[in-house]
Amino acid sequence: MTAQDCKTRYPLLLAHGLGVTEQGGLYVPWGRIPDALRAHGAQVFFGGQDAWGSIEDGAARLADMVRRIRRETGSARVNIIAHSKGGLEARHLISAMGYGRYVASLSMLSTPNRGSRVAEWLLRIQPGITVWAHGNDAWWRRHGDAAPVTLRAGRQLTPDYLAGFNRTHPDAACVYYQSWGARLGSSPDVSMRLSHHLFYPAHGDSDGLVTPASARWGRYRGTLENVGHQQLVDAAGRDVGAFDVRAFYIRLVRELTEMGF
Repeated sequence: MTAQDCKTRYPLLLAHGLGVTEQGGLYVPWGRIPDALRAHGAQVFFGGQDAWGSIEDGAARLADMVRRIRRETGSARVNIIAHSKGGLEARHLISAMGYGRYVASLSMLSTPNRGSRVAEWLLRIQPGITVWAHGNDAWWRRHGDAAPVTLRAGRQLTPDYLAGFNRTHPDAACVYYQSWGARLGSSPDVSMRLSHHLFYPAHGDSDGLVTPASARWGRYRGTLENVGHQQLVDAAGRDVGAFDVRAFYIRLVRELTEMGF
């Protein structure tokens, strides 16, 4: 018999981060997580954002999905679980587009709510980063993105940009906000170890891209130790180190269920 401990009142909408889509990119997000949640009774949908779109475009995609979910399920609201930039897109959806009444909760995993120094430093590599960005936009136009804007997407992750974003995007009182950060520590996530070493100590201790201080928003649930940025969405499709990613999400969603969401 299928377990029902993750059968939330409102369906789940998973919002991925930068550089990926549900079909691929730098890695394929979510891995084994959706099947694990469905096996515990959850209804799971995907955000469908561009890999390299702006926050505004990503929020518009999420709005499309919220409308679709409400139409298909009859549910009044959704629970959003967002990784990295997906959390910023969800916040824009809620605060700037008036979708708070359709969102019951927003759970953010390593979302750079106060920006990432990695993005700031990479944008300084001129003209190289501009040349690369134009090529990246061209590639993604041919591979599924409707409106890739690599440079703008990068700028929207800098601390200066997010300082302004936070002033103009107040939380909605009707939405439950919670967040987790992560520290790479001894995680064997090779790509994130490279990023971490390149930018630490100027960037500060992080999961390879986002510091716990930047990820903190709403009810802060804590810092996951020895976990890389990509591990949080099961990029490898297997447990890396001691972090049991499927068990983490099952606990997260079980708590939402117990809270009436």
